[in-house]
Amino acid sequence: MIKTMTRLEELILFILDRAHKMGIENLSRFQIQKIIYMIQVFAIKYAGKEFIPNITFIREENGPISPDIYESTQKLVEQDKFVALDISKKEDYQFSRYGHKLKKQLPKLSFSLSETIFLDNFISDLLPLSQKKLKEITYSTEPMKEIINREKGKINKGAKVNLSLIPIDPDVVDFYSDKR
Repeated sequence: MIKTMTRLEELILFILDRAHKMGIENLSRFQIQKIIYMIQVFAIKYAGKEFIPNITFIREENGPISPDIYESTQKLVEQDKFVALDISKKEDYQFSRYGHKLKKQLPKLSFSLSETIFLDNFISDLLPLSQKKLKEITYSTEPMKEIINREKGKINKGAKVNLSLIPIDPDVVDFYSDKR
């Protein structure tokens, strides 16, 4: 277990580790943001609670983002020896791509076996998706549909994404509950 890291930082490292194991060289900020958002959605829907408690997502032009994820990713790049940042620019696109990848193998993270299975189940489906597809599935979630419906064509940047709108599947939550 890595003692000085937050649960969110460990999740970012876990995702980068799985990407590496799937042969994906690096993940952009966009991909990390959308994958963690979807993990939150799946956790609420299927486990009845957030995977990362108290994380905030806000509406931006390309969907939900979390300043918490941005700060944690920056910390892992600047203060940690596990994540490398590869900044690249294409001639036909005005913005640089910030690719994140692991520098070395991780020590044991603090996730339980059931959490690891949960994460692997969804991450293996999310990692191969294009940025366009990731954006599409995040926009199809109830919180984003609600924001888009209120916007009436003008993006309401900075609006808080209301994760309480995610429907909980009581049958699945009951089935996976540790209280059985």
